[in-house]
Amino acid sequence: MLIESRHLDTTPPLFVRVDGARCSRCGDLGIQIGPNGDVRTCPVIELGLAHDEPNAAAKIIDRATRSLMFRGVPVNPLAFDVARALSRRSTDDPAPRQTLLDKYFGWASHQRLRKFHYVIEDLRSVWLLPVASRKGSPHGYWIATEEDDFAAWVKRAKSAPIRQLTTIHRVAKANFPILAEQMEFEFWQDLEALPPGA
Repeated sequence: MLIESRHLDTTPPLFVRVDGARCSRCGDLGIQIGPNGDVRTCPVIELGLAHDEPNAAAKIIDRATRSLMFRGVPVNPLAFDVARALSRRSTDDPAPRQTLLDKYFGWASHQRLRKFHYVIEDLRSVWLLPVASRKGSPHGYWIATEEDDFAAWVKRAKSAPIRQLTTIHRVAKANFPILAEQMEFEFWQDLEALPPGA
């Protein structure tokens, strides 16, 4: 018996309806991706029809996508859909990771979590969106629209590598004391190399 190979389409959908959105064209963002990958104003707004005012997160996404276009960076449709979903969330009601995985990464049969983290990192590093996250309760992701909220996320994000380096040093000190001393020496050398006032 001959087994035929099947081609599986792993292309993510271009538009996933956002639950609770009034505008089915843009998901209440006020913008959408055009056929050529360009970002354009929602046709409902262009026609002068009734449309809800985009929220603060939607305005940040609008600015970020237009910046991408100006820089000549193509807008990734999957990242756009995830950003749209995050625009409807807040620090008090973040989007749970599993919900995002199920809704936007169901097409990824392998390494769904890795693909998800890649999109979140793309939104932060390329789009320059303030995508905040929290592992504590309530856990999940959202777009920070206020400085205090973003500062709290930065504090949490900074503490993770510091804790990890502290743990590495403690483990080295307990098991490989000479290596731990070398790590301390390199740390102080690195501090001395910093310019004054840094």
